[in-house]
Amino acid sequence: MTFKTPSHSIDNTGDNTGQAVILSVITLPLFLILLYGTLHFSRMIERKMMLQNGIDAALLTGIEILASGLNSITDLNQKLIHLHGLLLLVQAGRVISTGSSILTEALIRKMIQAIALKQDLIKKSFPLLAFEKAMIIARKNKTPHILFTPPLFQYALQRKPPQNGLPSPYELSPNFSQFKTWGVQGFFYRGGYRAKAQAQLEGPIFQSALTTRRPWKGVFCE
Repeated sequence: MTFKTPSHSIDNTGDNTGQAVILSVITLPLFLILLYGTLHFSRMIERKMMLQNGIDAALLTGIEILASGLNSITDLNQKLIHLHGLLLLVQAGRVISTGSSILTEALIRKMIQAIALKQDLIKKSFPLLAFEKAMIIARKNKTPHILFTPPLFQYALQRKPPQNGLPSPYELSPNFSQFKTWGVQGFFYRGGYRAKAQAQLEGPIFQSALTTRRPWKGVFCE
């Protein structure tokens, strides 16, 4: 007599589905956290770069204006030196003519005073202009919160002793090398993102440097 044993098929579909659901529940949050962290880090880098570019552009604009002012003072120094030389010739009895007119001592004195006045105006106004232009560029680059060091740049210049009671050309102050640098710090999002930069006036550091024609330029040093 033959006995037949009923066969039972084992179906693992339900178990596999359950395992997949459990795995998804575990891995999906981890994936979302990783994705969020990547996006957040990328956004931080983007904001940091935007801030750095903004303060770099602002500082470069300002330091170039300061260099331009120093070059203008240098050019006017050349004219002062020339006029003081003409004044000595006129006082010695030489007749100096320019075309159809004759340069008198009184006229030369007025020209020297006018040039010296223009130099003084450049010395005072160009640092203000550099600050204003730098702030404008910072705002255009979405970097409104910046601090300059020093807050307002000042040219470390002094005049040589007067000649014939008239202003002489400018020269570099003995401490010029200590006052040729301008720095800036920028931040936004309540200080969460910070950046800084520093630039300086580059040129020949010696007392007669302001008699060389247009030697100055602004360069980054940090």
